Amino acid sequence: MLMRTSEYFERKLQVILTQDVKETIESKTNVVSFPAGHTVLWEGDTASYLYYIIQGLVRGYYIDSKGNDVTKCFCAEDDFFSTEGFRISSPATFTIECLENCKCLQLPYTSLKSIVQSNKSIGDSVSHLFQVEVSKQEDRSKSLMLLNAEERYYFFSSDYPNLRNRVPLKYIASYIGVRAASLSRIRKKQKSDEN
Repeated sequence: MLMRTSEYFERKLQVILTQDVKETIESKTNVVSFPAGHTVLWEGDTASYLYYIIQGLVRGYYIDSKGNDVTKCFCAEDDFFSTEGFRISSPATFTIECLENCKCLQLPYTSLKSIVQSNKSIGDSVSHLFQVEVSKQEDRSKSLMLLNAEERYYFFSSDYPNLRNRVPLKYIASYIGVRAASLSRIRKKQKSDEN
């Protein structure tokens, strides 16, 4: 059974919401479902909603100068996505697609901004989540520059332990900056080392 919408936000933000904030969240948030393969947001479009994943998996990706898609991030259950538009109020710099059927909470940025401005503890929690997100991206950039392919896969596996068997190989390869064939060899080697 689904929790109340506000309970998901309380759990994720690790705060106790006031009754008026709960009522705002309950009245302004929709439960939405997207099928696997659906594009939630295209690069260049202006986002209007923050999403919280109840069930499913999404990935963000860029298109490089040669037309290849390059995976930027993954989000699964208990993650927020489409945070960039809220943080920087400009068109999306990457595309977000569903890799699995997804059930999400959809909260308009306008409502979230109002909540954040009226409640300091929520504002602090949202700010902390964004700092964690930036820190993750910084760690990823560092690993891409300093680690070899096998170490990058290990880093991915430890960063996303529940996703390595849910995400198609080509997207993991793209995320860690290796060819799919190379990643296949790395995974095979890792499996034989574990046995």
